[in-house]
Amino acid sequence: MKPDRFDRCLDGLLPDDGAVLLAVSGGIDSMVMADLFLNSAVKRSMTLAHCDFHLRGEESDADAAFVEEWAKSRGIPFRRADFDTLEYASAHGISVEMAARELRYSWFAALCEKEGYAAVAVAHNANDNAETLFLNLLRGTGLKGICGMKAFSPLPGASSAVIVRPLLEFTRGEIREYALSGGLSWREDSSNADSSYKRNLIRNEVFPLLERVNPSFLDTLAADMRRFSEVCGLVDDYVESRLSSVAGTGQGDGRERLIVDVRKLVAEPHWEYLLYRLMEPFGFNEAAIGDMTALINGGSTFSGRVFLSKEYVASTSRDFITVGEPVGPQALRLAQGPGESRGPILVEKEGEYSLDGIRFVVDRIEIEDPRQPEGTTVVALDFPFTVRRWMAGDWMRPLGMKGRRKKLSDMFVDLKLTPERKEKALVIADEGSHVLALLGWRVDESVALPVPEIVEGPAVRIRLI
Repeated sequence: MKPDRFDRCLDGLLPDDGAVLLAVSGGIDSMVMADLFLNSAVKRSMTLAHCDFHLRGEESDADAAFVEEWAKSRGIPFRRADFDTLEYASAHGISVEMAARELRYSWFAALCEKEGYAAVAVAHNANDNAETLFLNLLRGTGLKGICGMKAFSPLPGASSAVIVRPLLEFTRGEIREYALSGGLSWREDSSNADSSYKRNLIRNEVFPLLERVNPSFLDTLAADMRRFSEVCGLVDDYVESRLSSVAGTGQGDGRERLIVDVRKLVAEPHWEYLLYRLMEPFGFNEAAIGDMTALINGGSTFSGRVFLSKEYVASTSRDFITVGEPVGPQALRLAQGPGESRGPILVEKEGEYSLDGIRFVVDRIEIEDPRQPEGTTVVALDFPFTVRRWMAGDWMRPLGMKGRRKKLSDMFVDLKLTPERKEKALVIADEGSHVLALLGWRVDESVALPVPEIVEGPAVRIRLI
C-alpha cells in the first residue's frame, strides 16, 4: 500500500476546499487513515472525531484517550461524543449496530453544520465493502444493496457535507502491512472476535472459507459490485424516464402529495418495480409495497385502503394512490411510534390475509385438543373480528393469570421476543387497548378454550405463515 496511491484516491474524492472531519475509532483502519491524511501531499485542514459508544467499559474509555492523545501530540483538533448506545437501541427497537450507526452519523452531520466541515472521512475498506454486500443479501435487498458502498456519498442530515471513503480500494491485509511497516500504534477492539455480531460472523468464519475457494474473492466481489453499479445506473435512467408518465404531484390539506395513476402504472411493462421506486423514498418497506402490489393484482375493492410508513401515509381511492404527510387520526397513529396500528384488517370469513407483509391463514375448525402449537392461535370467537398491529398500552388477561391484566410490552419481555419480532406482532382487537389474542403466542381468558378439559365445538384458528 503506497501513500501516492492513497493520494490519488483522496484527490478525486475531497471537495476543492474546506476542512475534513476524520472519523477515528482507534482501530488499525482508522489510525492508518489518519496517518495517511497527516502525511498526504493533498493538504487539507482536518479534525479528528471519536465516538465513545460505552459498549466495552474501560476498554472504550481507553480507546477515546488513545485517539485524543494521538491528535494532541500532532497538534490536530479533537472532538469526542459519548453515547448510551444500549439505551438508544432499546428505545428505538433496533440492533446495537444500527443504533451506533445512527448516533455516529447524526453527530457527524451536526458537527459539519456547526463547524463547517466539507467532508467526513471514514475508514471503510474493501473487506468492509464485501461484508456489507453479504449482509445486504442475507437481510434482503434491492439493486442498490448489491452495488456496495460508494467512495463518495452525501452525508445524511447535512446540507452540503459529504462522506468520503479513501480506503475503499485497499484490503485489510494491505492496511495491516502499511501499519506494521510504518511502526504505527492502534487499539484492538475485543468485540471484533465476538461472532455473535452478524458482521463479525461473516468476517471471522465465512470469509476464510471463501478465501479457500477463491483466494482473490475480494477482487472478484469488487468487480461484481462495479458491474452491479453500472446496471443500477441503467435501471435508474429507465425509472427516471417512466415515473413522470405514471405519477405527479397535487395539493391536499394544504400540502403537496404524490399521486399515482394506477391505470397508467399497470400499463407499464415493469410496473411493480416502478411502484417500488415510487414508494421507497417515502419509507415504505418491501412488505408494505408488497401489500400494495397484491391489492392492485387482486381485483378486490381498491378504494379506502391505508398504508403507513414511519412518516407518510399512502391511501387508495378509485384508480389512484395518494402519498403525503399524515393529518388527523393518521398523524396520531404515526405519533404512537413503534407498534402503531397500520391498516387494521376486518376478518369476515376464512382465507389467507396479509397485513404489512405479515401473512396469516384463518379457518374454522372443530376442536378436539385445546393445545396450541407455536405460531398458531385458536380462539372461541366468531366472525367478524379485527386484526391489527399491536400498540403501546395494549393489554390482555392471559390464560392462567386469574383475571389480572398484563401489558403486551411486559409479555414481550417474558417471551424474550427480539425487537424485530416485537415490531411485527399482530393482535386480535377488542375495545380500546384490550386485545383478545397476541397471534402465535397468547390468548385472552375471555376467548380461551377450556383447559385442560378436552372439548368439542367450533373455534377459529389463525396460523402465521
